[in-house]
Amino acid sequence: MPSTIVVGVDGSPASRAAVDWAARRALRFGSEIRLVHSVPEIWAPPFGPTSTDADGPAARALDAARARVAALLPAAAVHTSIRRGDPAVVLGDLSQDAGMVVVGADKPADARGEGFGAVGLQIVTHSACTVAIIPSAATHGSGVVVGVDGSPEADRALRAAAGEAEASGQALTIVHAAADPGYGRPRTAHDESGVPTTAERGERVLDAAAALVGARHPRVEVHRVLDMARSPAEALAVAAEGAALVVVGSRGRESVKHVRPGAIGPVVLARIACPMLVTTGAAGAM
Repeated sequence: MPSTIVVGVDGSPASRAAVDWAARRALRFGSEIRLVHSVPEIWAPPFGPTSTDADGPAARALDAARARVAALLPAAAVHTSIRRGDPAVVLGDLSQDAGMVVVGADKPADARGEGFGAVGLQIVTHSACTVAIIPSAATHGSGVVVGVDGSPEADRALRAAAGEAEASGQALTIVHAAADPGYGRPRTAHDESGVPTTAERGERVLDAAAALVGARHPRVEVHRVLDMARSPAEALAVAAEGAALVVVGSRGRESVKHVRPGAIGPVVLARIACPMLVTTGAAGAM
């Protein structure tokens, strides 16, 4: 059975872009779509039955979202639901049985990619499957960009990105940032003889990544970027200019304990204008 794509809906421009993107992907892969509007519990009274005041707007937002996908998908492939709770928690729960969660890019970050309160980041840290974060403005770029650092999380992202590139017939750009994200300068190598320099270590990471892609996807055109001056988030943002898709890896639920400058948080919140896939390595990830 095709994996379900869960889409967070709130009626915003970014949400509409997410619905459109998910509909096109569902058509491509033969997936079903579940449109979900979450109503925070804070809207409910402290005592007595749960209020339904928010259900009317939620239902209208879901109806509008369903209408957006009606031209692409048969009615039987689209499901809607209103759920109670925080959006990140609700979508995280639903991710257990989904192939992908799709949300709009809800909050722009500053030039440094700061501002850890964004819902998109919270959903990434709660999700058990790949999360797609879609900007509200339509993009018409080309190429897939992925960040690598030799970690298992980055390798999973690399495999996903290579698959996306092959399926779409686009080139793949592999990016490795060799700068210290805390200080914005290249990490220096030791002076001992035989110890690789920072650039050499970066080239080795890129060599391994390119070899992995070549072995599994020999038809994919691969470009390499070794960025010696920027943090991972900044390097990806620069490489993603004009791209169709960016892919990054995350520890998923474990990343709640590891959000720090240079990790997944700044990448999710960076000014990246194209759709982004954040892989978690879950078995159900698409």
